[in-house]
Amino acid sequence: MEILIKPIVTEKMTIQGEKLNRYGFIVDRFANKLQIKDAVEQMYGVKVLDVN
Repeated sequence: MEILIKPIVTEKMTIQGEKLNRYGFIVDRFANKLQIKDAVEQMYGVKVLDVN
């Protein structure tokens, strides 16, 4: 199952990414927060603080 489908690339998300280090993704509807966190950390090599 592919957890992360694609990033959300809009003007609002770009501003949040630059100013707040907050990023949005379209994800599989059956994925839970832990799976999403692990997928982002593995793909981008970052430490995820929160999944909302």
